[in-house]
Amino acid sequence: MSIRYIQQKDDFHSAVNHLLSTDQIAVDLEFDRNRYRYGFNLCLVQIYDGDDCLLIDPLSEQIQIEKLFPVMENPEIEKVAFAFQEDHRLLHHIGCRPKNIFDLRIASQLLNYPPASLTNIVMDTLDVDMGKSSQNSNWFKRPLKEHQIKYAAKDVLYLFDLKEKFKFEAKKKEILPWIDEENRNWDHAQYDDSDINNFIKEKDKRDLNEVEWHVFVKLMEFREEIASQANRPSYQIISKKLIYKIVENPERLNQWTAEKGVFRRLKTAHIQQKMKSLVKSALKEAEDLGLSPSKSARGVLTSEEMQEINQRKQLIQQAKSEFFTPIKDRISDEFGDEVSTFLFSNRTVAEIVTGSNGSLEQYKRDLIERYADELNLNADRFID
Repeated sequence: MSIRYIQQKDDFHSAVNHLLSTDQIAVDLEFDRNRYRYGFNLCLVQIYDGDDCLLIDPLSEQIQIEKLFPVMENPEIEKVAFAFQEDHRLLHHIGCRPKNIFDLRIASQLLNYPPASLTNIVMDTLDVDMGKSSQNSNWFKRPLKEHQIKYAAKDVLYLFDLKEKFKFEAKKKEILPWIDEENRNWDHAQYDDSDINNFIKEKDKRDLNEVEWHVFVKLMEFREEIASQANRPSYQIISKKLIYKIVENPERLNQWTAEKGVFRRLKTAHIQQKMKSLVKSALKEAEDLGLSPSKSARGVLTSEEMQEINQRKQLIQQAKSEFFTPIKDRISDEFGDEVSTFLFSNRTVAEIVTGSNGSLEQYKRDLIERYADELNLNADRFID
């Protein structure tokens, strides 16, 4: 087995052509999400074909990573991965729609393994020490250090062995179809940029009133614009803590050049004046929009809305206690607590009860019907 670090165009094209002829690859990505640069960025692609480990450098000027997409999107090539969700999200973000994924984390959960990192699972199941993690390394920095290269390779080198062990166990427990059905969901998962660029969250409203929230949003948008231009993580441009202080007391801008939590290049009279103008404009907009300085930005629910929420909570709680808890207990007895939690988490149960879960996997439907029949419960309320 060799580790090949691919930065040259010819090596990359040769690797892609070879991978297109395989039927399975182990894959992992190293990326940076607003840690060292702005945005969600692919920094390294690790692929193991069973013989060679390829470390493909998407930051190389000679590499057009889009040329790798046909490999990832080919449904005839199985991609073995571990905890693939963020990798999947990033691939969607850059325009790749991977198909035929076998996520080992899903397999481990359905086999009743407790939550653990890949390093710990490999140690516990294969008795292999993967060494110290380099996950938080600066994957943008070139050249990569030797320990980064070794870490990146190890993330894929043991995935085939882990898959074979999990498949053997799953066949014994007769749950391999469950794993396959769960993994087929990857083919249909969709993400949009709101999942990635959602820099303002509902919880940010805190105790702000409507006017303050309007100013907060404008300042956050300004921060993102500057962060994008400077290609630096947003938190390094202006701290959110300082933005709250400015929203609560715009006079703070008078001491702008002495404030902590500001990127040093922004501590200028020009940016100070721009911030003051931005706040002034936002306050005028809030007034024109009729926003209130006394009403909470969170809004106040009507009595009808509160009643609807309470009724939904009661319905979910009743369904949990009368229907899903007895079924989960039976699943725990037969397959284990981790499996029970994975199959019917509180969120999943709530989605089933409220009808917002979309299409429920067939194997879960079968389990519900089976245990409901054994426990004399009415499953018709929750499945068609």
